[in-house]
Amino acid sequence: MNRSDIIMKMAMIVNRFLGSVCGKCLVGMVLLLVTMMPGISSHQVVLRSDLVLVPVSVYDRRGRFVSGLRAEDFILYDDGRRRPIVFFSAETEAEHLSRPLALILLLDASHSIAAILHEQQSAVASLLSALGDRTMVSIVSFHQRPEVLLDFTVDKDEALRTFLRRRRIGGNTAIFDALCFAIKRLSALPDADLRRIVVIISDGLDTASETDYRACARAAQREGIAVYSVWIPLYSPSGGRLKARRPTKGFIEVAEETGGKFFRVGTVEEALNPRAVVDLRPVFQAVIDDLRHQYYLGFYPPGDAHPGFHRVRVTVKRKGVRVDARRRGYLVR
Repeated sequence: MNRSDIIMKMAMIVNRFLGSVCGKCLVGMVLLLVTMMPGISSHQVVLRSDLVLVPVSVYDRRGRFVSGLRAEDFILYDDGRRRPIVFFSAETEAEHLSRPLALILLLDASHSIAAILHEQQSAVASLLSALGDRTMVSIVSFHQRPEVLLDFTVDKDEALRTFLRRRRIGGNTAIFDALCFAIKRLSALPDADLRRIVVIISDGLDTASETDYRACARAAQREGIAVYSVWIPLYSPSGGRLKARRPTKGFIEVAEETGGKFFRVGTVEEALNPRAVVDLRPVFQAVIDDLRHQYYLGFYPPGDAHPGFHRVRVTVKRKGVRVDARRRGYLVR
Protein backbone atom coordinates (compact mmCIF):
# COMPACT_ATOMS: atom_id res chain seq x y z
CA MET A 1 0.00 0.00 0.00
CA ASN A 2 1.54 3.31 -1.07
CA ARG A 3 1.29 6.72 0.55
CA SER A 4 -1.61 7.86 -1.66
CA ASP A 5 -3.59 4.69 -0.90
CA ILE A 6 -3.13 5.19 2.84
CA ILE A 7 -4.20 8.82 2.74
CA MET A 8 -7.21 7.94 0.57
CA LYS A 9 -8.33 5.22 2.96
CA MET A 10 -8.04 7.49 5.99
CA ALA A 11 -9.82 10.30 4.17
CA MET A 12 -12.74 7.99 3.38
CA ILE A 13 -12.94 6.80 6.98
CA VAL A 14 -12.85 10.35 8.33
CA ASN A 15 -15.44 11.55 5.84
CA ARG A 16 -17.87 8.71 6.41
CA PHE A 17 -17.79 8.29 10.17
CA LEU A 18 -16.57 11.47 11.85
CA GLY A 19 -17.96 13.87 9.28
CA SER A 20 -21.42 12.31 9.15
CA VAL A 21 -21.79 11.94 12.90
CA CYS A 22 -20.33 15.24 14.07
CA GLY A 23 -22.09 17.50 11.60
CA LYS A 24 -21.06 20.99 10.72
CA CYS A 25 -17.32 21.50 10.32
CA LEU A 26 -16.04 19.31 13.14
CA VAL A 27 -12.40 20.25 13.67
CA GLY A 28 -11.20 17.14 15.46
CA MET A 29 -8.06 15.58 14.03
CA VAL A 30 -7.18 12.04 13.04
CA LEU A 31 -3.49 11.16 13.17
CA LEU A 32 -2.08 8.41 10.99
CA LEU A 33 1.40 7.36 12.07
CA VAL A 34 2.68 5.81 8.88
CA THR A 35 6.14 5.36 10.35
CA MET A 36 4.81 2.12 11.85
CA MET A 37 4.09 0.69 8.39
CA PRO A 38 6.84 -1.09 6.48
CA GLY A 39 7.88 0.46 3.20
CA ILE A 40 6.44 3.91 3.94
CA SER A 41 8.63 6.93 4.51
CA SER A 42 8.61 8.50 7.96
CA HIS A 43 6.06 11.31 8.24
CA GLN A 44 2.78 12.10 9.90
CA VAL A 45 -0.42 12.71 7.96
CA VAL A 46 -3.05 14.90 9.60
CA LEU A 47 -6.61 14.71 8.28
CA ARG A 48 -9.47 16.89 9.46
CA SER A 49 -12.88 15.32 9.66
CA ASP A 50 -14.59 17.98 7.52
CA LEU A 51 -12.54 17.11 4.44
CA VAL A 52 -14.78 17.05 1.32
CA LEU A 53 -13.73 14.58 -1.40
CA VAL A 54 -14.75 15.31 -4.99
CA PRO A 55 -14.33 12.54 -7.61
CA VAL A 56 -13.48 14.03 -11.01
CA SER A 57 -13.12 12.62 -14.52
CA VAL A 58 -11.44 14.55 -17.35
CA TYR A 59 -11.99 13.82 -21.07
CA ASP A 60 -10.49 15.11 -24.31
CA ARG A 61 -12.48 16.23 -27.36
CA ARG A 62 -12.86 12.62 -28.51
CA GLY A 63 -14.27 11.50 -25.17
CA ARG A 64 -11.13 9.72 -24.01
CA PHE A 65 -10.03 9.85 -20.40
CA VAL A 66 -7.13 12.24 -19.75
CA SER A 67 -4.52 10.73 -17.46
CA GLY A 68 -1.36 12.17 -15.92
CA LEU A 69 -2.93 15.27 -14.37
CA ARG A 70 -1.63 16.66 -11.07
CA ALA A 71 -3.26 18.64 -8.27
CA GLU A 72 -1.94 21.92 -9.64
CA ASP A 73 -3.79 21.26 -12.92
CA PHE A 74 -7.17 21.60 -11.17
CA ILE A 75 -9.06 24.61 -9.81
CA LEU A 76 -11.85 23.94 -7.31
CA TYR A 77 -14.66 26.35 -6.41
CA ASP A 78 -16.94 26.16 -3.38
CA ASP A 79 -20.06 28.29 -3.91
CA GLY A 80 -18.10 30.25 -6.52
CA ARG A 81 -15.07 30.86 -4.31
CA ARG A 82 -11.77 29.19 -5.05
CA ARG A 83 -10.61 26.74 -2.39
CA PRO A 84 -7.14 25.20 -2.00
CA ILE A 85 -6.86 21.51 -2.88
CA VAL A 86 -5.35 19.87 0.20
CA PHE A 87 -5.65 16.26 -0.96
CA PHE A 88 -5.15 14.67 -4.37
CA SER A 89 -5.20 11.08 -5.62
CA ALA A 90 -5.32 9.63 -9.13
CA GLU A 91 -7.42 6.46 -9.26
CA THR A 92 -6.70 5.68 -12.91
CA GLU A 93 -5.89 1.97 -13.01
CA ALA A 94 -6.87 0.72 -16.46
CA GLU A 95 -7.31 -3.00 -15.81
CA HIS A 96 -8.81 -3.49 -12.36
CA LEU A 97 -10.85 -1.51 -9.89
CA SER A 98 -8.34 -0.21 -7.37
CA ARG A 99 -10.77 0.10 -4.46
CA PRO A 100 -13.45 -2.29 -3.18
CA LEU A 101 -16.94 -1.66 -4.47
CA ALA A 102 -20.48 -2.30 -3.28
CA LEU A 103 -23.09 -2.36 -6.05
CA ILE A 104 -26.86 -2.65 -5.98
CA LEU A 105 -28.55 -3.62 -9.24
CA LEU A 106 -32.01 -2.08 -8.90
CA LEU A 107 -34.33 -3.71 -11.43
CA ASP A 108 -37.74 -2.54 -12.63
CA ALA A 109 -40.22 -5.44 -12.41
CA SER A 110 -42.54 -4.14 -15.12
CA HIS A 111 -43.24 -6.66 -17.89
CA SER A 112 -41.35 -4.89 -20.69
CA ILE A 113 -38.19 -4.39 -18.62
CA ALA A 114 -38.24 -7.87 -17.07
CA ALA A 115 -38.34 -9.46 -20.53
CA ILE A 116 -35.30 -7.44 -21.64
CA LEU A 117 -33.31 -8.19 -18.49
CA HIS A 118 -33.84 -11.90 -18.91
CA GLU A 119 -31.89 -11.71 -22.20
CA GLN A 120 -28.78 -10.13 -20.65
CA GLN A 121 -26.79 -13.18 -19.53
CA SER A 122 -23.68 -12.27 -21.52
CA ALA A 123 -23.85 -8.60 -20.56
CA VAL A 124 -24.25 -9.27 -16.85
CA ALA A 125 -21.57 -11.97 -16.86
CA SER A 126 -19.12 -9.48 -18.40
CA LEU A 127 -20.05 -6.84 -15.84
CA LEU A 128 -19.62 -9.15 -12.86
CA SER A 129 -16.30 -10.44 -14.19
CA ALA A 130 -14.93 -6.92 -14.61
CA LEU A 131 -15.94 -5.91 -11.09
CA GLY A 132 -13.33 -8.16 -9.49
CA ASP A 133 -13.33 -10.56 -6.57
CA ARG A 134 -13.72 -7.95 -3.83
CA THR A 135 -16.89 -6.36 -5.19
CA MET A 136 -20.08 -7.00 -3.23
CA VAL A 137 -23.26 -7.22 -5.30
CA SER A 138 -26.87 -7.06 -4.19
CA ILE A 139 -29.92 -7.36 -6.45
CA VAL A 140 -33.20 -5.61 -5.67
CA SER A 141 -36.36 -5.81 -7.77
CA PHE A 142 -39.15 -3.27 -7.45
CA HIS A 143 -42.64 -2.41 -8.57
CA GLN A 144 -44.79 -0.76 -5.90
CA ARG A 145 -42.40 -2.04 -3.22
CA PRO A 146 -38.75 -3.08 -3.35
CA GLU A 147 -37.86 -6.75 -2.88
CA VAL A 148 -34.34 -7.94 -2.05
CA LEU A 149 -33.62 -10.86 -4.37
CA LEU A 150 -29.98 -11.22 -3.30
CA ASP A 151 -28.23 -9.78 -0.26
CA PHE A 152 -24.69 -8.46 -0.60
CA THR A 153 -22.35 -11.20 -1.77
CA VAL A 154 -19.02 -11.63 -3.55
CA ASP A 155 -20.35 -14.80 -5.22
CA LYS A 156 -20.67 -13.63 -8.83
CA ASP A 157 -22.17 -16.93 -10.03
CA GLU A 158 -25.00 -16.58 -7.54
CA ALA A 159 -25.46 -12.96 -8.58
CA LEU A 160 -25.76 -13.97 -12.25
CA ARG A 161 -28.28 -16.71 -11.46
CA THR A 162 -30.35 -14.29 -9.41
CA PHE A 163 -30.27 -11.62 -12.12
CA LEU A 164 -31.58 -14.07 -14.73
CA ARG A 165 -34.22 -15.62 -12.48
CA ARG A 166 -37.82 -14.96 -13.44
CA ARG A 167 -39.35 -12.33 -11.18
CA ARG A 168 -42.84 -11.37 -10.16
CA ILE A 169 -44.27 -8.82 -12.55
CA GLY A 170 -45.69 -5.77 -10.81
CA GLY A 171 -48.27 -3.12 -11.59
CA ASN A 172 -47.54 0.35 -10.22
CA THR A 173 -43.89 1.42 -10.19
CA ALA A 174 -42.33 3.33 -7.29
CA ILE A 175 -38.87 4.18 -8.62
CA PHE A 176 -37.79 6.74 -6.05
CA ASP A 177 -39.09 4.75 -3.08
CA ALA A 178 -36.97 1.83 -4.30
CA LEU A 179 -33.96 4.06 -4.93
CA CYS A 180 -34.06 5.50 -1.41
CA PHE A 181 -34.35 1.93 -0.11
CA ALA A 182 -31.21 0.95 -2.04
CA ILE A 183 -29.29 4.00 -0.81
CA LYS A 184 -30.15 3.14 2.81
CA ARG A 185 -28.87 -0.40 2.31
CA LEU A 186 -25.58 0.86 0.92
CA SER A 187 -25.26 3.43 3.71
CA ALA A 188 -25.55 0.70 6.32
CA LEU A 189 -22.46 -1.17 5.09
CA PRO A 190 -19.67 -0.87 7.68
CA ASP A 191 -16.56 -0.57 5.49
CA ALA A 192 -15.77 3.13 5.12
CA ASP A 193 -13.40 2.56 2.19
CA LEU A 194 -16.09 1.09 -0.08
CA ARG A 195 -17.16 2.88 -3.19
CA ARG A 196 -20.94 2.59 -3.28
CA ILE A 197 -23.07 2.74 -6.42
CA VAL A 198 -26.61 1.97 -7.56
CA VAL A 199 -27.34 0.93 -11.15
CA ILE A 200 -31.08 1.32 -11.70
CA ILE A 201 -32.60 -0.14 -14.88
CA SER A 202 -36.12 1.03 -15.65
CA ASP A 203 -38.51 2.57 -18.16
CA GLY A 204 -38.23 5.66 -15.96
CA LEU A 205 -41.96 6.05 -15.37
CA ASP A 206 -42.68 6.46 -11.67
CA THR A 207 -46.37 5.98 -10.90
CA ALA A 208 -46.45 5.28 -7.17
CA SER A 209 -43.56 6.79 -5.17
CA GLU A 210 -44.24 8.59 -1.93
CA THR A 211 -40.64 9.84 -1.89
CA ASP A 212 -39.41 12.80 -3.91
CA TYR A 213 -36.27 12.19 -5.95
CA ARG A 214 -34.57 15.09 -4.15
CA ALA A 215 -34.65 13.10 -0.91
CA CYS A 216 -32.83 10.27 -2.68
CA ALA A 217 -30.27 12.66 -4.13
CA ARG A 218 -29.59 14.29 -0.75
CA ALA A 219 -29.18 10.92 0.97
CA ALA A 220 -26.80 9.74 -1.75
CA GLN A 221 -24.78 12.96 -1.61
CA ARG A 222 -24.36 12.67 2.16
CA GLU A 223 -22.98 9.14 1.85
CA GLY A 224 -20.99 9.57 -1.38
CA ILE A 225 -23.20 7.12 -3.31
CA ALA A 226 -23.33 7.44 -7.10
CA VAL A 227 -26.49 6.53 -9.01
CA TYR A 228 -26.31 5.30 -12.61
CA SER A 229 -29.73 5.56 -14.28
CA VAL A 230 -30.34 3.25 -17.26
CA TRP A 231 -33.44 4.21 -19.24
CA ILE A 232 -35.13 1.64 -21.50
CA PRO A 233 -38.00 3.78 -22.81
CA LEU A 234 -41.55 2.84 -23.60
CA TYR A 235 -43.02 4.27 -26.80
CA SER A 236 -46.40 5.83 -27.55
CA PRO A 237 -47.95 7.00 -30.85
CA SER A 238 -47.73 10.74 -31.39
CA GLY A 239 -48.34 12.64 -34.62
CA GLY A 240 -48.36 9.48 -36.70
CA ARG A 241 -45.15 8.04 -35.29
CA LEU A 242 -43.84 6.49 -32.11
CA LYS A 243 -42.13 8.67 -29.54
CA ALA A 244 -40.35 7.69 -26.36
CA ARG A 245 -42.26 8.46 -23.18
CA ARG A 246 -40.02 10.79 -21.22
CA PRO A 247 -38.93 9.49 -17.82
CA THR A 248 -40.41 10.99 -14.68
CA LYS A 249 -38.57 14.12 -13.54
CA GLY A 250 -35.76 13.05 -11.26
CA PHE A 251 -34.76 9.85 -13.05
CA ILE A 252 -32.12 11.72 -15.04
CA GLU A 253 -31.43 14.38 -12.42
CA VAL A 254 -30.63 11.95 -9.59
CA ALA A 255 -27.79 10.50 -11.67
CA GLU A 256 -26.42 13.94 -12.51
CA GLU A 257 -26.63 15.18 -8.92
CA THR A 258 -24.94 12.17 -7.30
CA GLY A 259 -21.89 11.84 -9.56
CA GLY A 260 -23.26 8.96 -11.62
CA LYS A 261 -24.40 8.95 -15.23
CA PHE A 262 -27.57 8.63 -17.28
CA PHE A 263 -27.85 6.16 -20.17
CA ARG A 264 -30.55 5.67 -22.79
CA VAL A 265 -30.79 2.16 -24.24
CA GLY A 266 -32.69 0.98 -27.32
CA THR A 267 -34.32 2.61 -30.35
CA VAL A 268 -37.77 2.84 -31.89
CA GLU A 269 -36.71 0.32 -34.54
CA GLU A 270 -35.70 -2.18 -31.87
CA ALA A 271 -38.97 -1.62 -30.03
CA LEU A 272 -40.92 -2.43 -33.22
CA ASN A 273 -38.86 -5.49 -34.10
CA PRO A 274 -39.90 -8.54 -32.04
CA ARG A 275 -36.60 -10.24 -32.90
CA ALA A 276 -34.40 -7.35 -31.81
CA VAL A 277 -32.43 -7.84 -28.60
CA VAL A 278 -31.53 -4.85 -26.46
CA ASP A 279 -27.87 -5.13 -25.46
CA LEU A 280 -26.80 -3.68 -22.11
CA ARG A 281 -23.12 -4.52 -22.57
CA PRO A 282 -22.12 -1.02 -23.77
CA VAL A 283 -23.83 0.52 -20.74
CA PHE A 284 -22.21 -1.85 -18.26
CA GLN A 285 -18.80 -1.31 -19.89
CA ALA A 286 -19.29 2.46 -19.65
CA VAL A 287 -20.01 2.14 -15.92
CA ILE A 288 -16.85 0.07 -15.39
CA ASP A 289 -14.74 2.50 -17.41
CA ASP A 290 -16.18 5.37 -15.42
CA LEU A 291 -15.22 3.74 -12.12
CA ARG A 292 -11.68 3.04 -13.35
CA HIS A 293 -10.89 6.58 -14.42
CA GLN A 294 -11.30 9.12 -11.65
CA TYR A 295 -9.25 11.68 -9.78
CA TYR A 296 -10.03 12.57 -6.17
CA LEU A 297 -9.72 16.17 -4.98
CA GLY A 298 -10.06 17.08 -1.31
CA PHE A 299 -10.73 20.48 0.25
CA TYR A 300 -11.92 21.97 3.52
CA PRO A 301 -15.09 24.10 3.68
CA PRO A 302 -14.78 27.49 5.39
CA GLY A 303 -15.28 27.41 9.14
CA ASP A 304 -18.33 29.67 8.89
CA ALA A 305 -20.11 27.62 6.20
CA HIS A 306 -23.86 28.00 6.70
CA PRO A 307 -26.16 24.95 7.03
CA GLY A 308 -27.50 23.68 3.74
CA PHE A 309 -26.23 22.57 0.35
CA HIS A 310 -23.03 24.08 -1.06
CA ARG A 311 -22.25 23.88 -4.76
CA VAL A 312 -18.86 22.57 -5.95
CA ARG A 313 -17.34 23.26 -9.37
CA VAL A 314 -14.03 22.04 -10.82
CA THR A 315 -12.05 23.30 -13.82
CA VAL A 316 -8.74 22.26 -15.39
CA LYS A 317 -5.89 24.47 -16.58
CA ARG A 318 -5.75 22.75 -19.93
CA LYS A 319 -7.47 23.59 -23.20
CA GLY A 320 -9.57 21.14 -25.16
CA VAL A 321 -10.74 19.02 -22.23
CA ARG A 322 -14.07 18.46 -20.51
CA VAL A 323 -14.27 18.16 -16.72
CA ASP A 324 -16.91 16.01 -15.05
CA ALA A 325 -17.01 16.64 -11.30
CA ARG A 326 -18.85 13.60 -9.95
CA ARG A 327 -19.91 15.36 -6.77
CA ARG A 328 -22.01 18.47 -7.34
CA GLY A 329 -21.78 19.73 -3.79
CA TYR A 330 -21.88 18.88 -0.10
CA LEU A 331 -24.31 19.30 2.76
CA VAL A 332 -23.58 21.16 6.00
CA ARG A 333 -25.93 20.31 8.84
